[in-house]
Amino acid sequence: MTNKNKISNVVFPVYILLAFYVFGGGIVNSLVAYKTWRAVGPNEFPEFHQIDSSLIIPLFVVPVFVSYIPLILLFWFRPMMISRWLVWLALLFNLIALVSTITIQIPIQIELDKRFSLELIDRLISTDFLYRKIPMLLLAIINFIMLYKVVKYSNNPQTPST
Repeated sequence: MTNKNKISNVVFPVYILLAFYVFGGGIVNSLVAYKTWRAVGPNEFPEFHQIDSSLIIPLFVVPVFVSYIPLILLFWFRPMMISRWLVWLALLFNLIALVSTITIQIPIQIELDKRFSLELIDRLISTDFLYRKIPMLLLAIINFIMLYKVVKYSNNPQTPST
């Protein structure tokens, strides 16, 4: 086994672990947390939102950014049955979600730190679905395909599939 294979055997599982964690956290945040914000009173909302934001950063935002490390490493250190174009697609969907987060969701979140607004919450939910959840669902499918190829090959190592 070459050093490249040994590194690939670590990088890919770490990437998959982080990708599943980030996807699950993002789904819970979108489908549960955002929708419950409507029930918080306008007087309590700014403090609630600041506490929520302070918790989401270490538990979700940091793992999102850490997940980019093994994803980028997959360009050089990936199992042989995973094609480079799958890694490119994974990076593309991650970048779409990141750009949306920076340009759309964060400005809304900053405004929500100051005041309660059902209009802002609704805009956050709709833009999150369109620009983050759809790409993240497509990313999950790409990650599943990669994982499927690795598992399939490990069950039949004589026939690598591309």
